[in-house]
Amino acid sequence: MRYWLGIPAGLMIFWATPIAAQGLTTLTGVNVEPTPTGIQLQLQTDGEVQVFTSGSGQVLVIDVIGAQLGIEALALTDPVEGIQSVQAARRTDDSVRITVLGQENLPTPEILQDGSVIALPGIGAVIAQDPGPEALPTEPPLVDPVVTTPTEDPVSESPVLELGEIVVTATRTATELREIPRSVTVISREEIEQQQQLTSNLPDILGALVPGMGPPTFQNRTRNLSLRGRRPLILIDGVPQTPTSGFDTELNTIDPSAIERIEVVRGPSALFGNGGTGGVINLITRSASGVDEEFRVSLGAQTSLTNLQSDSFAYTVQAGGSVTRERFDVRLDLAFDATNSLFDANGNRIPPNGVVDTQSFGALLKLGTDFTDQQRLEVTYSFYQESVDTEFTSNPVTLGIPGLQPAVAQRIGSLDFDEPPRQTNHIINLIYRHENVVGSQLDVQLYYRDLFLSQDFGDIRSIPNLPDFFPKVFQTNLDSLEWGGRLQLNTPLGSAANLAWGLDYAFEENERPLLISDPDILDTQNALRVVQRTTQTPFYELQKLGIFGQGQWDITNQWQVSGGIRYDSFSFEVDDYELAFADPPNTRQGGSGDASNVSLNAGILYKATPEVSFYTSFAQGFSLPDLGLGLSRLGPDADVSTDLLLEPIQVDNYEIGVRADLPQMQTSLAAFYNESELGSNLVVGSDGITQLQRSPQRNYGLEAAVDWQPTTTWRLGGTFTWNDGESDIDDDGTFLALSSLQVQPYKLGIYVENDTTSAWLNRLQMLAVGSRQRAIEDEVDGFGIEGYVTLDLISRLQLDTGSVTLGISNLLNNQYIPVSSQERIGATEDRRFAAPGRSASLTYVIEF
Repeated sequence: MRYWLGIPAGLMIFWATPIAAQGLTTLTGVNVEPTPTGIQLQLQTDGEVQVFTSGSGQVLVIDVIGAQLGIEALALTDPVEGIQSVQAARRTDDSVRITVLGQENLPTPEILQDGSVIALPGIGAVIAQDPGPEALPTEPPLVDPVVTTPTEDPVSESPVLELGEIVVTATRTATELREIPRSVTVISREEIEQQQQLTSNLPDILGALVPGMGPPTFQNRTRNLSLRGRRPLILIDGVPQTPTSGFDTELNTIDPSAIERIEVVRGPSALFGNGGTGGVINLITRSASGVDEEFRVSLGAQTSLTNLQSDSFAYTVQAGGSVTRERFDVRLDLAFDATNSLFDANGNRIPPNGVVDTQSFGALLKLGTDFTDQQRLEVTYSFYQESVDTEFTSNPVTLGIPGLQPAVAQRIGSLDFDEPPRQTNHIINLIYRHENVVGSQLDVQLYYRDLFLSQDFGDIRSIPNLPDFFPKVFQTNLDSLEWGGRLQLNTPLGSAANLAWGLDYAFEENERPLLISDPDILDTQNALRVVQRTTQTPFYELQKLGIFGQGQWDITNQWQVSGGIRYDSFSFEVDDYELAFADPPNTRQGGSGDASNVSLNAGILYKATPEVSFYTSFAQGFSLPDLGLGLSRLGPDADVSTDLLLEPIQVDNYEIGVRADLPQMQTSLAAFYNESELGSNLVVGSDGITQLQRSPQRNYGLEAAVDWQPTTTWRLGGTFTWNDGESDIDDDGTFLALSSLQVQPYKLGIYVENDTTSAWLNRLQMLAVGSRQRAIEDEVDGFGIEGYVTLDLISRLQLDTGSVTLGISNLLNNQYIPVSSQERIGATEDRRFAAPGRSASLTYVIEF
């Protein structure tokens, strides 16, 4: 069967015939031929399929339903003036997605005949004749990394071409990854689903896959998950999730099943501001697929294999789908996850750590409508809640035992909380797009986020020599609310340059209340009765304004330059407040403060060949430190408008890198160095207490990634991260090692993947984490880091209806303490959680 889709002229893509899954049509190739009004894209299949189109602006999406590509993704790069790329990749087990990316906004497609022809009038129209060599791309095409076997079709003289990933976070516009002079990692929907067979905890998924990030934490916190040694900005569809003061739980504000892909820009960004001195992590949610109706259901079960108690069994239920009707579309995703007790490699119960004995429910509703061919409105509501339901706590007796040992679980029965431990996050996000406002594309975003967190209780009565004024039994909470908007215009400057410009505004309210409970009632009634409400960090209001411009110019087919500028302004106000853990007098005078700065970025990209490109870049980041933590550390006579602890952070980042998309191999290597005259350094003393220090800081490191496909059935690869850094704590010119809270040891990830049969895939992955003793040797930290190695197995079997996947984590059942828990010493040793031992999961997925 042949289906024709009209797109701008001059493109041609072919690939070899894959092995077809049972019941699916095989997509054997694509032939692109010129016409008087553009070109026609001919799909070559051996059976019936359905074709649907969607997208807006520069992107046209063509979904081929009822077909399987069965080999690696393919694409054509810079095929003709007006088009950046055409690419084809597996979308689901029974569909293929073809994406066309224009250099400017693409016209609305016209559906012709019986739906087998889709035309884009007015772009690249040519006379339908032999184009001759002048009409071919000026550069030789990129060779596909997997398939080198030529098709037998007599017109397939063009080779198969390699995929160009499209990202939006790095430049705030849809840009091909190969065109960005920055280090960017994209985690696809398929990779997210694969890693969910091992864990549904997003910090662990990112820690395993992203170069430059710390290793998995096995907790619901990002405290030890820095990006290049600094704090990243976390977004959901561009909505900030990182409060200026919090408990580092912002990655656990959405269920992974609602995420389409994750884009990670490593290094500071002058585009988003708002705290991204380490980089930007943008969680992009799923949208309607463009198919009339599409649904997916997933059922999963997990258990520990080191202690098969009944409460070690857990389960997951996910359901989602989308409906598209002409100018209206809707998507709904629901997920419920019950994670029961976890056990370490020795079979010992792990105390509650934010993941153990939790239940989570997530819902994502996205409504979209196309008012006209050039105007679209999209409204998203996201709800996510994690709650703790446990009869255990961490036994405080470990606080009085000499030496270091893992935290020990203690059964205390069901507690009666006045404020039950939970985290709840609401997001409302409205996006309006007009594709032609005086020749520019207009994007307007309005958002609202409301985050509430109540943590498990702390009981520190067993710690010797505590000050009398210290609360002994308490809960820490977080109330964080933010609303704001973004306005952006994308303006073409001829055919080789463009400018994105606009402004961002946000208003935030933040407070970390402390709930003090009666110890006697806890002992006699097993209840947490709040007897006093005070503050760990005070209530404050913060306004943020940013104005930016970002340009890109393709000087030639080989050279590209880009650059941008951003102005940021912050202002905050805080009333007089009291601190629960401060020496008397514990009252502090409020006031206001403000800061502003101009940040720059610039990049140069050189395509040495179509397969290999080199880049170098300079980028600045500007943000406030943890305001709540800073305010809680002020002395009685401090002035909030001038105190050093509240001064902003400016980071200068320098980076060089190379990317190579070779036949059967893709690789990247980046080296970076960044510095700040006034960094924000957290250090942990021998007493286990974390202190905030402001001093000159520098970070540097190497990041590498490689993927190799030696055959059509074998895939190997991995990532490597090494970074380090120092700070001048005394500002005397002597730099000492940064804390291992901020600089984690080297991380090496390796995977081997095999299509054992056409329906059976197996993946073995290893993660090696090194040791780091520099900070304790320099007497900066009171702890050192010991390394460890883990091994995981994922095996997926495609059935006639649906698929079944087995996941086994910590396959070798190694007993170790994760990096995130090795910092827990002294007063926090009861949170020195061991990692889970060998565990298994089984998941069934059906799509219809």
